[in-house]
Amino acid sequence: MRDPLDEMPAYLEDEVRNRIGAGAIGSTLLGDDDNEELIVAYTGFTDALRREYETACEERDEAAIKVYQLTTVDGAIQLTRYQSATGQHVEQIWHE
Repeated sequence: MRDPLDEMPAYLEDEVRNRIGAGAIGSTLLGDDDNEELIVAYTGFTDALRREYETACEERDEAAIKVYQLTTVDGAIQLTRYQSATGQHVEQIWHE
């Protein structure tokens, strides 16, 4: 059986596992998928995250900047990837 986290970018895996282990569900991460780099991580989906997103898009390739949100749904931990800081949904990755 394939691990659902296989679809997660490798550069986020340690951060996501650490946040799951610490019970930091509700975390939001901003990453640069082209450079495989975590830019910043916040608790929640905040205005500060939106500003970081806008800055990252100005400095880097906007298409590569993704927002990941770690939440729980029906008792399972879910990582959702968004195309933008405005919440445009792209993909859900589940960890049960």
